[in-house]
Amino acid sequence: MRGEKPSIGKLLAFVPDALFIEGSKAYLVNPLSSDSSAYGYGQPHTLLEGRYLKQTWELNQVKVEGFDPSAGQSIVVDSFAWSQLDKLYDRLGQVEDKNVDSVTKAEQRGEAYLRKAEIVSGGGDIRIPVNCGQQLYDVIDITDSRAGLSAEKKRVLGIVLVHNPLRGEYEQTVMLGGM
Repeated sequence: MRGEKPSIGKLLAFVPDALFIEGSKAYLVNPLSSDSSAYGYGQPHTLLEGRYLKQTWELNQVKVEGFDPSAGQSIVVDSFAWSQLDKLYDRLGQVEDKNVDSVTKAEQRGEAYLRKAEIVSGGGDIRIPVNCGQQLYDVIDITDSRAGLSAEKKRVLGIVLVHNPLRGEYEQTVMLGGM
């Protein structure tokens, strides 16, 4: 569409990276399943409360359609999360983009969508005393015997700082994602 400017979200759909802003700077991070843990909760950092979710992925199949102008042919690539297909019926996401001009780019786009679905599926949150060093997209270990977790890796997807001035308390709620 003429004159329309792409949004940041639309641009980030091209890559597996996530954007977060800290102060006056924006950072891109590529959340890999092989990332190592930056911090641990439960031991030694106190864990006040935890809710842990493990759900099926929002998408388990992504169909990416593009166009190769040099060959004058359409490109159609399907990416699957095979481990998720038996858990629930097909959950198809479709992407049409004329900027996808090769099979490799189409495969990468499909895998990026599936990776984001994997991260969101391992949600939940923890309530902790304030950790001023915690950052978005860090990988953390959670040990919570009440939930049967021992050094369970999760990714930080959100942080909320809560101050209760009447009781002089500061706490953080950390929103979690899967690895």
